[in-house]
Amino acid sequence: MDSPSNPPTDSSRGTSVWLDWQWYAVLLIALLIRGGLGYVQLDSLQDDPDSYRKLAQNIRLIHSFTFHDPAEPTAFRPPLYPLLLAVTSPSQDALPMEVLVLHVALGLITVGLTFYWARCLGLARWRSLAALLVAVDPILLNQATLVMTETLATCLAILALVAISSLATTAEEEDKEKFSSNLTIRAANVAGAVALAIYCRPTFLVWAALLPLAIAVGLKTWKHRGIAIAAYGLMLIFLLSPWVARNWLVFEAPVLGTTHGGHTLLWGNNESYYEYLRSGTTLVWENDAFHEGFNQRHPYQHTSASELARDRSAYAEAAASMRANPAMAAYSCLVRLSMFWRPLPHALSAEESPKLTALRYAIGAWYSLQFALVLVGLVTLGRKLMQPSWLAGLLLMASFTLVHLFFWSNMRMRSPLVPVLVVLACAGIDWIFRSLWKR
Repeated sequence: MDSPSNPPTDSSRGTSVWLDWQWYAVLLIALLIRGGLGYVQLDSLQDDPDSYRKLAQNIRLIHSFTFHDPAEPTAFRPPLYPLLLAVTSPSQDALPMEVLVLHVALGLITVGLTFYWARCLGLARWRSLAALLVAVDPILLNQATLVMTETLATCLAILALVAISSLATTAEEEDKEKFSSNLTIRAANVAGAVALAIYCRPTFLVWAALLPLAIAVGLKTWKHRGIAIAAYGLMLIFLLSPWVARNWLVFEAPVLGTTHGGHTLLWGNNESYYEYLRSGTTLVWENDAFHEGFNQRHPYQHTSASELARDRSAYAEAAASMRANPAMAAYSCLVRLSMFWRPLPHALSAEESPKLTALRYAIGAWYSLQFALVLVGLVTLGRKLMQPSWLAGLLLMASFTLVHLFFWSNMRMRSPLVPVLVVLACAGIDWIFRSLWKR
């Protein structure tokens, strides 16, 4: 059988994905699953937990990225998702059915790109399985029924990984005369995909800073490495500069990501949360008093200046809490690590219904098996993990894990990693089947 990351004997690797019947079959299955579940859960898309619908409505109605009318520009949320909601909403209200159509489309793109990425990595025999695992992933299914960024973020993560795989094939092309131009264009494509991901979720900034490592290992000379990294870096700066410039004009200060980072850092680093970790008396941290206290100390005055000031105050309070309680700060990092990677969803109530308990444990079993296969894949791939595509996936996992050691964390935060995890799991399955076949 084929070895991951080596050209397989399966002829599907050399066939265009547009001519691969399995690709269409997988997309149809994904459409039925995502569309059917979304339709059943349509009421969930009426809620607006993070005010993205409100931002989209104001983009359409008052042509401003703001929560308020009259407009007071904001950077509390990243801009790409509400912009997509706005431009894909004929009603201008981002109605639940319109959001469902957008999420299903993004889900199908994610599934299709995962199918293609598995082929690129030499897992052509498992390409359909990898895509279907993304289609039915419990976290992605849940988040697709909410007006939140996970569906888009996952789509853009796999788009960037496919772009890196395309860049990695440049050195293998026969047309050496166009090598430098192809290298530059494909490096710029990587930057474009990564920039979109950052505009969706600023956590990708850390990955963006690490990606030159993956770009460099796929090229043989320092000259070509320099060309590719320079093209990537310059294009990334060019694409991110409009948001930074806009925020400079609004806040009179550089804001590369959002003005929400301080809140997510403080949420996991404050005395109330530390006390909850010490006592462990309740299943869930009751944080209403914490939020009320912060709002009393730093009241929001419905201005851009107030928004930035609150963000900076949140960063300062979080840093003060960590300095005052270094042991608890370190322990809370371990807690957030476990929250990020836990296979079993957290119980939200001691009076949980048997049906919900069974569902939680089924999801826990699903992810436990997936993680076991991922570990098999990591071990058996060995040095192949240093190839550009695999390395980029590992850097994505490492960067998100690093960020959420300090910032608030839960299972849904790892949504963009799902395509990487399922392809690694398929590498583990491939090794198991090859081992059994040899017997």
